[in-house]
Amino acid sequence: MRYPGLVLFLVLIAGFIPQSTQPQTVMPPAVFEVELPDFQLPPSSQPEITIPSPSVSQVLVHILNPAAANIDYGLIRTSLNGQAAAPISDVLNGDRGKIVKLNLNRFPGFEFVTGRNTVEVWAQNRRGRTYYSSFVIKTVNGDWNDDFTYETQVGAGSKLSPPGVVLLEPQRTVEFSPAKKTMPVKINGIATTAGEIARVAVDGKNVPFKREPKVKDRQLARVEDTERGVTFELIHTVQPSQAQIVIEVEDTAGSRTKVLIPVVSLKSKIATPVSGKKYALIIGISKYKNNLRGIPNLEFADVDAKAIYEFLQKPAAGGFAREDMLYLTNEQATNARIRDALANFVSKAGADDLLLIFFAGHGAPDPLVRQDLYIIAHDTNIDDMPGTAIPMTMLRGYIDRNVRSKRVVLLMDACHSAGLSSGARDLGNNLSNLYLQKWLYQEDGRAIITSSDVNEISRESQKWGNGHGVFTFYLLQGLKGDADANRDRFVSVGELFRYVRQKVRLETNSAQNPRMLPGTNENLALSVATPQ
Repeated sequence: MRYPGLVLFLVLIAGFIPQSTQPQTVMPPAVFEVELPDFQLPPSSQPEITIPSPSVSQVLVHILNPAAANIDYGLIRTSLNGQAAAPISDVLNGDRGKIVKLNLNRFPGFEFVTGRNTVEVWAQNRRGRTYYSSFVIKTVNGDWNDDFTYETQVGAGSKLSPPGVVLLEPQRTVEFSPAKKTMPVKINGIATTAGEIARVAVDGKNVPFKREPKVKDRQLARVEDTERGVTFELIHTVQPSQAQIVIEVEDTAGSRTKVLIPVVSLKSKIATPVSGKKYALIIGISKYKNNLRGIPNLEFADVDAKAIYEFLQKPAAGGFAREDMLYLTNEQATNARIRDALANFVSKAGADDLLLIFFAGHGAPDPLVRQDLYIIAHDTNIDDMPGTAIPMTMLRGYIDRNVRSKRVVLLMDACHSAGLSSGARDLGNNLSNLYLQKWLYQEDGRAIITSSDVNEISRESQKWGNGHGVFTFYLLQGLKGDADANRDRFVSVGELFRYVRQKVRLETNSAQNPRMLPGTNENLALSVATPQ
């Protein structure tokens, strides 16, 4: 398996589940626990917690004695979804240590989202020792489609989760041709609940639905099997002045889920061609020097890199010149050579040029200092991550200092491991994708696509193209023309992402969910669709 991420940078970082033959160690007592009073959930040290909905007003982070007794208030900090939470934090004394109260309603921008949320806490004691932990708090109903907005509301007194809604059609933003006065849109969906569905409405009008004895579909990993599922299908007419389609599902307890589908004009989706030169840094690592000491080999990371390297040289991809590409695989992709490439090669691209970086390999936190995240080189030693791997914070520095191009796309297939260490049983969260987005998506001209969400596994298998990661396989299929949704013969960054996201979700039963921050490169043309 590989684990989960574009500038027009294509960076894939594959993850892994390391295996250890050393004896299991006894874990030290927990220092941190998280509590969610809104749902009357007791404090927990579990790294992943599921809640009914994102309607959270307060999160309590407990710092436990004896560690808490030697930690001063000013040396505690927290983060929500990668954003410093100091403005909404209060630190108090508690019966078991100290308590950090995060008041999510104090200021806008700290609300939980439907899907996965992260809470991180750092604390330093008087001797300088730093403690760290991260928690993933996910809602029962996740966002099936990132093009859409999901809103949930729990009915008064209800103890059940709001209805789950998955739209099979449409699968993306509705694009309205300005030449048309109206446009028919097929809406096909499934709603489930542990209770009973009472109403399905589209743009405020109730629509008929069909009760199913049991809803089960390979596409619906985010919708649990239930005895009370319904399906609905209709043709809905969209007006040119309409900004969105609103689908609402309500159960008999009064809990509601809304899905908001954007409606945009096609004229805003014209593909933008690349005018300057094209540069590509392509790195793929399947074989690791220390594969017997905590860094397992991968199967297809180098194969993925080679396939991208060869495709980019074809006319359909604009014909990247070999002299404008740097291709490093396996033994070539050492810590020193990767750092040199990020310092020197990437600076060759001028402001109007395209820079594409693709990295396929491992990415992981330091097993000794889990808050420090790294890109793993061929010769990385897990006992010396700072000296032999590339810190992800440093990756941001390399890009800021050395990249002049305003057209950068970053593809990240970033990993999530169950603990990169010798004999450790640490199942702490790997937030690589979260911070790759936070650190790299800071300026116009950069787009980043991660191959999966926080704490998801990216997969590779022989069944995809005779040996590929599922993300890269559909990336290549999309670039060859399958992603050309509006049939203008160009595959844009946005079209490529939406195609890859949907295909990867379907292939993995929604266990792997690519994410994207397009920046100003949404309409940038990456390839020309090959006529069928």
